Amino acid sequence: MMAQGPQDALQRLHEHLVLRWVLWGLAPLAACAVLVLLGTALAPPGIVHGKQETRLAFDIVLAFGAAVFLAAFYIDGYWTSSDRVAAKLFREAGADASRSPSSWAQSSSHRARLREHSDIALRTVTASADTMTALGGLIALAAVAAIAIGLQLTHAGQVLVLGLSYQLYLFSRHPYYERLAETATRGELIPPEDKDEDDPSH
Repeated sequence: MMAQGPQDALQRLHEHLVLRWVLWGLAPLAACAVLVLLGTALAPPGIVHGKQETRLAFDIVLAFGAAVFLAAFYIDGYWTSSDRVAAKLFREAGADASRSPSSWAQSSSHRARLREHSDIALRTVTASADTMTALGGLIALAAVAAIAIGLQLTHAGQVLVLGLSYQLYLFSRHPYYERLAETATRGELIPPEDKDEDDPSH
């Protein structure tokens, strides 16, 4: 039963990531695509008129979507950095800061303590994935806003493509999340060695 615990947790993580991605990522994107089509057919003329205004408005909407994408790229990379998660896990496990991580983790009892705190890694990747997936809805809403202010379907379509690319990027992160969590459940997620300790010149 002990051996099944981590596997059950990893399986639940996998299912959670996929389900959240579909419900919080793809479903809102599809809903906004429908709203874009309806808005194109039914919405009254928007506030944007003329070639210059249209170009400026589209640049603003697209820049907003790109900013969301880049912000998520940075935030997710920071939150789920293996070094950062490992350092937090080590602190919670009561690791001896005066010893190198690899030396401290050689003890079976220490690795067991790391495994006991592996839920830190699972919670971290789950929280980041959920937040980043939901954040993608802002890009989808930007496509709807594009139609509302008077931009054309082609403009909103490009924003929707950006939103889809964002969701596909998040989906491509799932294997990394699962590898990070699996490494933690094995008690093998450790911070990198201090370079100063390994450098013979110091």
